[in-house]
Amino acid sequence: MAVASRFTLGFAVLGCVMWQWVAAAPARAYEDQLSLGVGAGYAYLAREGGPHHGAAFDFEASLGLSEIWSVRAALAYSVHPAERTLSKLNLAAEIVYVIDVLELVPSLGLGVDALGGRSHSPPHDARVDLGVHPVLGLDWLFRRELMLGLSVRPIFVLSDWARQPLYLSATLTASWLLDL
Repeated sequence: MAVASRFTLGFAVLGCVMWQWVAAAPARAYEDQLSLGVGAGYAYLAREGGPHHGAAFDFEASLGLSEIWSVRAALAYSVHPAERTLSKLNLAAEIVYVIDVLELVPSLGLGVDALGGRSHSPPHDARVDLGVHPVLGLDWLFRRELMLGLSVRPIFVLSDWARQPLYLSATLTASWLLDL
């Protein structure tokens, strides 16, 4: 092969490689990404004289602020069947630190809660409590746009500390990831 044709071939290969590098989209982990998820799991109410074990269902939306920080809003409903069945509605907001290590993504964060509770048997008590919680999670990104996550939230009820000190939820969530 002549020197000129080797030079031309090398120049063409180098040009193709440089074009791929210049035209490639920037890599993004969570920033500018919205996730929408639905979940189900277990809820535990630690208090005297009431139902403890229950089932939890939630909807959540998360927005990536940077490659390591996200904000999340969640709406959860749980029911605690017993002699005095109790249901809880929880509205939560969280800031989450995401440790992106490829497919498995651990996270931790802090959140605030508004917990509404209602008894389904006489007396039909209804109340709203305020709380705070840490959140620990582990997500599995099995596709670029889909993820399964497990999260645990012990909610410390502040507005009635003597009556309901702790509300625990553990949920498995399926989420869809959308680029903004």
